[in-house]
Amino acid sequence: MNKFNFFVQLIITSLLFMVLITSQPKAQSIIAWTEENSTLGLGYPVPIPVDTPEPFDGFRTYAGLFAKHQMMAMNNPYITGHIVGQTHYNRDIWAYVLSDDDNITKFGTKEGAMLVNGGIHAREWQTPETLTQIITDFNDHSNDESFYQYLLENTSIITIPTNNIDGFLQTQRFPTENWLGTDITVPAFWPRDGRMRRKNMLDTDEVLTTEDDHLNGVDLNRNNNPYWATSTGSSSDVRELRYHGTNPESEPETQARLAAVELVDEDQLRAYTDVHSYSQVYFSVVTFNQNRNFLQTLLLDDFTSHHQAFPSAKNYVDFPNEVGFGIGSTDEYFAYTYEIPSWTLEIEPTNRGFLPDPHPDLPGFGADYGGFGNNGSDGFILPDSEIKRVREQLSESFMVIWYGQAGPPSITQFRIIDQQSNAVVYDAEWDITETGNRELYSHYFDQVLAGRDYSMLIRFDKPMRYRNDAGEVTNLPGQLNAIFPVIEGFTADNSIELNLNNRRWINQKDNGWESYGWYKDDTFVVDFNVDSTNDTELTLSVNTSDMIGQMLDSNPETVVTWSGGQWINYENNTGAPSLRGGKDSTLKVNISNEALSDRRMQQPQTALYFDPARNGEGFNLETLADERVLLQWYTFDEQGNDQWMLNTQTLAAENMVFMPELLVAEGGVFGPEFDANNITFSEKGAVEMIFEAANRISVTADEFYWVQQGKMKYTAPNGQKFRTNLEPITLPKGVRSPSDAGIFDTINGLSAASIAGSWFDPSRNGEGFHIQETINGNAVILWYSFGLDGEQKWFIGSEGLVTESDDLINITFAEVSEVTQGTSFGITFDADEFELAPWGSIEINLQCTSGTFSFESSNAEYGSGTYSVVPITRPIINEYACE
Repeated sequence: MNKFNFFVQLIITSLLFMVLITSQPKAQSIIAWTEENSTLGLGYPVPIPVDTPEPFDGFRTYAGLFAKHQMMAMNNPYITGHIVGQTHYNRDIWAYVLSDDDNITKFGTKEGAMLVNGGIHAREWQTPETLTQIITDFNDHSNDESFYQYLLENTSIITIPTNNIDGFLQTQRFPTENWLGTDITVPAFWPRDGRMRRKNMLDTDEVLTTEDDHLNGVDLNRNNNPYWATSTGSSSDVRELRYHGTNPESEPETQARLAAVELVDEDQLRAYTDVHSYSQVYFSVVTFNQNRNFLQTLLLDDFTSHHQAFPSAKNYVDFPNEVGFGIGSTDEYFAYTYEIPSWTLEIEPTNRGFLPDPHPDLPGFGADYGGFGNNGSDGFILPDSEIKRVREQLSESFMVIWYGQAGPPSITQFRIIDQQSNAVVYDAEWDITETGNRELYSHYFDQVLAGRDYSMLIRFDKPMRYRNDAGEVTNLPGQLNAIFPVIEGFTADNSIELNLNNRRWINQKDNGWESYGWYKDDTFVVDFNVDSTNDTELTLSVNTSDMIGQMLDSNPETVVTWSGGQWINYENNTGAPSLRGGKDSTLKVNISNEALSDRRMQQPQTALYFDPARNGEGFNLETLADERVLLQWYTFDEQGNDQWMLNTQTLAAENMVFMPELLVAEGGVFGPEFDANNITFSEKGAVEMIFEAANRISVTADEFYWVQQGKMKYTAPNGQKFRTNLEPITLPKGVRSPSDAGIFDTINGLSAASIAGSWFDPSRNGEGFHIQETINGNAVILWYSFGLDGEQKWFIGSEGLVTESDDLINITFAEVSEVTQGTSFGITFDADEFELAPWGSIEINLQCTSGTFSFESSNAEYGSGTYSVVPITRPIINEYACE
């Protein structure tokens, strides 16, 4: 049934209603809805709006709803309110955007956007309540690290809770009263104005007893292109309920809705819904674009299946329109203008005005809730006792379709972890490029050996599975999909047995490697081994879907987006464009038969590291007790100013350091004006370091040491990332890997090697320095502090002269340097821009647990000074130990 035929049926229903009230005078009068059995008898209490912002078992006033919106927008950074227009009575029309503060997903691609409109017809109180519940659910679950947070950080959802504010307020001023006419020569035989006002308030005052204007106003759902005034589904008669206005988009409410679209870029839109009541159906817009139509049907099927899974089992049925025809409704505008799935959602109760009846098991109208069902108009008046269930369940079902339109799933990362050493031996990840495509980063940190037990980690770009109230992975209500991915191995054309076991989705976030990424259940882990084989390249095929059945993007290199009414760059198993996706066979791993000698996997060693291609920044890494590490990063901010970041954390794997929150200090100042109480820390992003198996370097026949190289990945809070290499600049004398524990004799006594680590002045908490004697006999220092202007500043000395005695270690740095020109942080770092210049000198006199730090600058503004210092950290497994 198309929309035109539906409205013919509504006219028939209305004529039947007219017959029911032939005992009324042939005039128009104000008549009240009642609970008793009468012409306008409901059979249940007449809802009266309550002036409260909080949800309850009933309806709220517009003031209450608006207060709730504003409170959430003020207190939640994911919710922002925007005035997008004014009504005829100059009331602000608000749209609320549910999203983070950029248009970029956590994976570096442009976000998709969804728009949902409510309250376009004044009498349909269910719709502002439903949209308010949507905003409330996002507010209450915005940090769930799952479904809601995923949508907030990877989509932009625009909500207009009440489009027709003037009309809505008019219905709430008179919650029981309305004009009722019986003269069918004037199309006013439906209840009008007061509680039953449908249209906006054009040329209408707010006094109910003013009879001359009670038929005025424009039906905002007939005021839109491309089918404005083209069918009998709308009217040119200003008195008619479906009056379409003087021209398309003539009404300020319509213009406000269009202005809300401009809160995102035009190419971001992926779905539109106009929420109405009643009939318990969708009026979907079918266009000439068959791919768009097909994908729209899938979305509506998901909505219906999910909603039927609730205990109330409400069934929503699709009634698509006839292609190329329309009535001037809002969904037609969005379907044809933006080529996105668009529909009108008619909230329950059911309507008996359909042929055939999509809900023959229900009596229809208010009778669905035990009411009398005397006329079709009581369907607009949902009982107080039902609205809580309706708004909460509809809100959840909206999440399902928006999850789908956020995009099909793709694999973002693949790792292999050696179960024996608990080390990452292979890492592969799709990184976004400046061109908008992805490139596959991959690196072997050690060999992957046949016959050895490993764990395989596969990470996706969305939460892939649903968990029930007991925390068990299960199917999303209304869906039936395989719980675990199907993973197969191939070499050339031969199948290879992977011996998979212990499959699990990860629902915990911690610092270990077996953790989800951005969201719960975005990561799957399975243990495996490959039987003995010749050295070969193994191709892995991963076949799975997300929680609503969308298959994987088979080629993650090309980023899936929405354009022209369908998914673009969404490929199937053969690499051909697809609407349904396929399996991912892009992951390849070299399997070796024999391990390399003179290499061992070990914990990261204490050292200073840098990337030779990024000379001018570096890292201090200290391995501490209890498998903890200290990381300090000396670099620059986006404007080229000195910046240092630090934190401590336990090792994520044997060879992996993961700092989920690097800290940046603020509030300090150089010299005597420093006040530790002013120091605050903010989060900058995350750093992950993975180190290769160490190589044994022989110095003499009896002396050797191990050297590690690695890879660093920085991830900004918005998901943007860049990578660098890691090579040791210096190795501290005496400090070994924990793998060497017990194989050397400890040399006790005060020495320059024994005092390696980080030190500070407790009265100047917020600045400090790292000191170490190198295997070459000189000392290096990294001093992290602040400049005269209060900005972060760091100083470096690399040729420290060491003088040892039994009770004092003296280290003198005759030349300490400062940065005189920096470069920008991150991927645009340019080592050629970096410049150092002499700053002054430092002298350190240390004992095992105390000492002094003195400086003298060649810059008179910095002057000189002496601080009393104590150690903060000490690297473990040091041959040299203080007594």
